[in-house]
Amino acid sequence: MENIRRVLSDQSSTIVIAGIGNVLRNDDGIGPYIVHRIRQRKNCTILVPETGIERYISVINKKQPDLIIFIDCVDFGKHPGYWDVISIEKITESTCHSHNISLHMLNRFLHSEIKVIGIQPFSIEVGEHISEPVLASALEVIDFIDGC
Repeated sequence: MENIRRVLSDQSSTIVIAGIGNVLRNDDGIGPYIVHRIRQRKNCTILVPETGIERYISVINKKQPDLIIFIDCVDFGKHPGYWDVISIEKITESTCHSHNISLHMLNRFLHSEIKVIGIQPFSIEVGEHISEPVLASALEVIDFIDGC
């Protein structure tokens, strides 16, 4: 987390933050929910690819960011709402994802440091409701990013 804090607070850094997830699958929509609510920064590009992150690979690489932050639901095997910042290398092919390419695979195509802010979902069934524990964690993540 310290690396994200350092880069976010450094105005000379170039950052891409992408909210990933399907807003029609309950807690899976937490990535887009968060990026729509974080504070805009001059050195930061905000993307809302939802389930189509692979369409943004060239856009991201052209920006040559110092750091890419993906926000997505991740199955940590923990309680709903648990969240953590992890390196993309720690994402396995078996994490819950509704996008066309897994974050693990995406790492092969991007040329910057990548961190994932993952939130353990309660439900990724069809629906448009973010559960209370995941929503509470989303507010913590927003405060974390905006506070840097």
